[in-house]
Amino acid sequence: MTTNTIHTWNKSYTYITAGQKPRSATDDTPLITKIQIQVDAVDEADSNEVFSVRLDRSVDYHYLKHGDLPDTFIPVEDITNQQMIDWFIDGTSNDDMDVWITYQHYGWDPLPDQTE
Repeated sequence: MTTNTIHTWNKSYTYITAGQKPRSATDDTPLITKIQIQVDAVDEADSNEVFSVRLDRSVDYHYLKHGDLPDTFIPVEDITNQQMIDWFIDGTSNDDMDVWITYQHYGWDPLPDQTE
C-alpha cells in the first residue's frame, strides 16, 4: 500500500495587479474588486520540484458601495503590495494551499484517500 501525503511547500507571493471600479455613478472613489498575485512554491521534500502560478481572487467590495466608508477604509493609492497579498490569502489556510498546490503539481495520486 502506498502512503499518500500532502506535500509541504515553501511559498512566496508577489502582487501583480488589482481590478478597480468606482464606488458609484456619483462617487468616483476607486474600490478594489479583484487581486492577482503570483505564487511561487518549492516542495520541501524535493527542492527540484517547483510550482508557479498567477491567481485571481475577487474581493468583497459591495458593502462599501453604500453609506459612509468605514474608518478602516484605505484609499487605493495608499494600499501596499503586502496588504494586497494579505487580502488575497485571507481565509485560505497554509494547509489548504499545500493541498491545492500538491494536486495542481502532482495530480490526485499524492493526496490521501478520503474514503478510508
